[in-house]
Amino acid sequence: MTAHDILEQARNTSCICGAPPGCPCVCESGHYHKGRLCHAVEQGLVPASEVATLLWGYRFHAMDTVPDPGGVT
Repeated sequence: MTAHDILEQARNTSCICGAPPGCPCVCESGHYHKGRLCHAVEQGLVPASEVATLLWGYRFHAMDTVPDPGGVT
């Protein structure tokens, strides 16, 4: 899966920022909260190993964001 594919799958769940499934996160355009990715893993929408590739090497806070390289800028 590409980073864009992972983030699009994560969009199918709600986010801690209040964004419902299918809606973008309430943050910088084209970014997703890391907490949303974790929620997507919990719901079985994205494999944990795929999400780990986006988060590896970064300090983690659930309200941090991940840019979508294939999304709207």
